[in-house]
Amino acid sequence: MKRFVADGVHQTSVADIAADVGVTERTFYRHFPSKHAVIFADYDIGFEWFARALALRPHGESITASVRKAVDAFPFDFAMVREAATIRSRDLDQGIITSHIRRMRDQVADEIQRFIHERSKPTDDDDGAMIADIAAHSLATAVFVSLETWMGKGGEDIDELSRLTDIALSALEDGLTATLRHAGLD
Repeated sequence: MKRFVADGVHQTSVADIAADVGVTERTFYRHFPSKHAVIFADYDIGFEWFARALALRPHGESITASVRKAVDAFPFDFAMVREAATIRSRDLDQGIITSHIRRMRDQVADEIQRFIHERSKPTDDDDGAMIADIAAHSLATAVFVSLETWMGKGGEDIDELSRLTDIALSALEDGLTATLRHAGLD
């Protein structure tokens, strides 16, 4: 990240990054598919943390509450998040950023979907599976809109991220809770 901040993404090569951290280019590529992937490592780390935290949520807790608690469990490294966000906005084409964020949002939705399916066992013979999938994608979108709003405000105050996440998830909660309950997925 320091190399990207100092030299910019376009002027930094994989060889530069590998040399800075004392590994070979081959080792670099075992961990990252490209130099751009390094810039999104905060999202990847956040996803891994989210997935583990979500899996540990207790049975009987509402899905919305489980997602909220899993988001709140992440220990942010604000310096890394700020540096990565600055580099992305300064050096990357918006299409690359949007594509990565959508991929991460879809991964989060898939994880929530897996969580709902494991906890609630919806069946394809009713509409439960479809409702579970709609809920998962809605929750993931709410989380990412909160995150993007927070990053747009500077991304420094974790309490602000929690507040924004609460607003976004609360906006969905009443409707989702009733719909999931009606489908037997609560």
